[in-house]
Amino acid sequence: MQVPPLARSALDRDHAARIAPGAVERALQDRATRVVTIAGDRAPVRDGMLVRFAPDALPAEAAAVRPRVPLSWLGRAVGPDGARGGVILSMLVAEPFDVPGAEWRSLREVGAELDDADAGVLVQAVALGVWQRESHHSPVDGSRAEFEESGWVRRDAAGGAHFPRTDPAVIVAIHDRADERILLGHNAAWPADRYSLIAGFVDPGESLEAAVTREVLEETGLAVVEPRYLGSQPWPFPRSLMVGFECIADDPGSIRPDGVEILDVRWFTRDELRAGAVRLPGPTSIASWIIDDWLERGGGPAS
Repeated sequence: MQVPPLARSALDRDHAARIAPGAVERALQDRATRVVTIAGDRAPVRDGMLVRFAPDALPAEAAAVRPRVPLSWLGRAVGPDGARGGVILSMLVAEPFDVPGAEWRSLREVGAELDDADAGVLVQAVALGVWQRESHHSPVDGSRAEFEESGWVRRDAAGGAHFPRTDPAVIVAIHDRADERILLGHNAAWPADRYSLIAGFVDPGESLEAAVTREVLEETGLAVVEPRYLGSQPWPFPRSLMVGFECIADDPGSIRPDGVEILDVRWFTRDELRAGAVRLPGPTSIASWIIDDWLERGGGPAS
């Protein structure tokens, strides 16, 4: 079982170097350093690869967002042989600009298509950028907070340090005891034919396993057992970490959607999903990764 698409990376974050004073300034003097530009969740992609600029080759149109966000440290490139390469920096821009031969693509669109190195760089840059654009003041006293540690910390007037926020959420594959059917739900915000796994945020003071059983019961009416961890991936829309589980419903006939967030829940066989009975999640999502794994472990379609 491979890792989810946005859990892939070939990047050494090199925390020790990142927190050193002047780390970004020194990196900009290194000919091996490269800069990726981010506009929201989009970045320029050329020939299936993320465009990386040399610091002295950044187009003039790449004006930084306002309020100002400095270039930020992502890490050091790591080659297929494990050798560490140059530093990768991220730069937020106000809007896409012309990059010859490239198209600005969103992380949702292209995340599963990129190789490990580019996928890891892009998801980290987008996730960090969300926090940098939205967190300009101290949540304690409202004072202006300035960037430190290569863009990863904001320090307020009282000296308090504020860090990027991540909200954990569980996403759950529910199947019957025979593992012949999977339960998918239709969210009120989706097109009528789209179905996916049940998901929800973890409450304060709650374990991941407890969140699984609570969310499933709240949204589907099912009591489930034997939650088993499958994998996780960041989902920076805006700041989630999706933690994948599967579990078993001993009484599959007791389904009851909550009628507010989840309008319908249905059991599907593998043959039904392979035949396109409903529209499934896109390939960048962990939901797609979990569903695909469930389909594969059931073998080929019935003859």
